[in-house]
Amino acid sequence: MMSVRLKILSSVLILTCAAAAPLAAQAPAPAPAPSAPHAIEVDVDRQACLAAPTPACVAELALGAAREEPEGWAGTAAFEAFLQNDPDPAARERWMQRYEAWARVATVDGLKERIIPVRAEHLARKGDFAGAYRELGLDKAQPDGISEPSVLILDEARAGRIADALSRIDRLVETDSRDDLRIEILELALARAPEHADAAENAIKDRYSRRLAQALRAGARGDAAIARSIDEWARGAREGQPAPFDDRDTARRESWDMVLRGAVAARNLDGFRSALALRAPFTTPADAESASRLLRVLMREGRADWLRALGPVLKLPPEETVAIDEDIGPMRTLPAAQLVAVAQAAEATGPVRGAITDTAIEMLVARGAVDEARETFIALGRIEELNRVTFDQERIGIVFETLWRAVVGRGPKEVADALAARITSQGGKDYIARVERLAARMREIAAGNKGEEPADDEWAIMLDIAIASGDPALMTKVADAMKDAGLRSTAFVQVARNMWERAAR
Repeated sequence: MMSVRLKILSSVLILTCAAAAPLAAQAPAPAPAPSAPHAIEVDVDRQACLAAPTPACVAELALGAAREEPEGWAGTAAFEAFLQNDPDPAARERWMQRYEAWARVATVDGLKERIIPVRAEHLARKGDFAGAYRELGLDKAQPDGISEPSVLILDEARAGRIADALSRIDRLVETDSRDDLRIEILELALARAPEHADAAENAIKDRYSRRLAQALRAGARGDAAIARSIDEWARGAREGQPAPFDDRDTARRESWDMVLRGAVAARNLDGFRSALALRAPFTTPADAESASRLLRVLMREGRADWLRALGPVLKLPPEETVAIDEDIGPMRTLPAAQLVAVAQAAEATGPVRGAITDTAIEMLVARGAVDEARETFIALGRIEELNRVTFDQERIGIVFETLWRAVVGRGPKEVADALAARITSQGGKDYIARVERLAARMREIAAGNKGEEPADDEWAIMLDIAIASGDPALMTKVADAMKDAGLRSTAFVQVARNMWERAAR
């Protein structure tokens, strides 16, 4: 399953490096070769773009900088970021054509092979799943010997093509993975296409998996009788039976997890509350994994009331943590009010509330809702937590750094000063002083007075401040001043992406 994620969605990994990872994490690229082996056709008036930047011309600046980066990673990162983020479908088609044209002539290692999964993902985003399977050689009677296309099958199901996705499983997925995939598709059917739920359930062969599917559907119905059924089945577990039938705790926990997931899929809040009242509290390491999956879905969809319902049964010991950072990217597209509601609902979740609150704050910053992020940070006591812990040993220090760069960039100064006055953490105070110095330097650079080349992590901070300001000219000038070609291309990608997102909001 993991290998297919690397095979089919490899472009997502590059996008993450290009648009989400801190610029400081990138090592400086070597000086460009006299004749770049991967020249990209670019059409842009640099001075006109710096004076009046638009997403389209900033994207061209990103490609222009990528031409100077000798290894080729900046070009792939830029093209794939634009394929992911340009809101215009026609523009995305043109980006794909330009990427393919470049791949035909470039001498970048691995690029021609890379285009295949990128093109497949592009076709899938357009809804052309048949084309995506064809690109990967999966339309043949005997498919090429590549990894299982489970991610692509699930994407097809998420697009509402449940029947088509189910029909591919027997031919394309190995036997021991098929029923796990069918259960995930059943969950999607309950959420998006209930008329296909019977077909998804009936396709499940394994006896244990069928039991889990029944629990999933019972949760969707809000069937109160399921509690007695689960307990009776769990009591039947005996040593010597094949796993997991020999473990009553596993049978009980996994069944209850499915009941809860079924209620979430069907948006049956009353059924969810009833099931939580009957399920044992979440207290073990295995429960932490179960809780993490539920929390990710509820956070991703902004379900504050559901978080409040789940909170009282989260009784994990202090040494257990929840993993909520995976697969929650869509959360940043939620309305700001919904993200604030998620942060507020986290107060009901006890020991895990900090992780949920801080994630919501980061998402608010990412979507440009800086005022809401700052107010939420203050109102929910995160300042007190920041002042209590060791700054560089807790995640809240990273959250504060993210928030502070945005607050300084957004202003006004009186608001930033009021927040700074409440910080007693030495690490926090040191960071505030550093950002103040770099904000002043950013203004000098934008005015044309660059001086000595800043370090990569300093560029990262200055670019964040500039982007938070909402001033396209400022952020574009800061990106343009970066000497390293790869760093400059990545910065232009971030600026173009931010401009697209602001326009969408």
